Amino acid sequence: MDFLKFPSTRCSARPNDKSTSNLRTFKTCKTQHNFGGRMINERRNAYTGAYALGQDTTVSAEAQRVTEAYAIGRHIPISADKARRVIDQIRGRSYEETLMILELMPYRACYAILNLVVSAASNASHNLGLSKANLTISKAVVNEGTTRKKLKPQARGRGFPIRRRTCHITVGVKGPASDS
Repeated sequence: MDFLKFPSTRCSARPNDKSTSNLRTFKTCKTQHNFGGRMINERRNAYTGAYALGQDTTVSAEAQRVTEAYAIGRHIPISADKARRVIDQIRGRSYEETLMILELMPYRACYAILNLVVSAASNASHNLGLSKANLTISKAVVNEGTTRKKLKPQARGRGFPIRRRTCHITVGVKGPASDS
């Protein structure tokens, strides 16, 4: 079981200092490993890759340039289905077009998604030096979060369950590779 000692690499996420919402932002990282079956298989297959064959494994500077930035909103108090209705409209569009769409749509989820899109664009501008005019929405994912469960009092001492659903939204923006 020597392969279980393989070090784990994680992305560090830090809270957004400027807002009171629970948005978290981070730069792109390569992979996030865990000690499950996937990592064990990667460790076993590493001996049959380029290292074992003695091939050149250096990566050019152009291929190492990261051109994608993310913003993650966790525990947003909207159901995942209602957020997906909005996310499906902005996936693959340009940054400026996305801002116009989100400002004009009549859904409550638009405000949280708009904050995430602006935060992801700011990350790309500040951390990667990309121009906001050239950004496109490359990744937009909604996952279900935790569900808070409460009881609403009913007649004769009964209780009716209330489920307050939350979701986790990830928005990624991508710029052209040649942009400085």
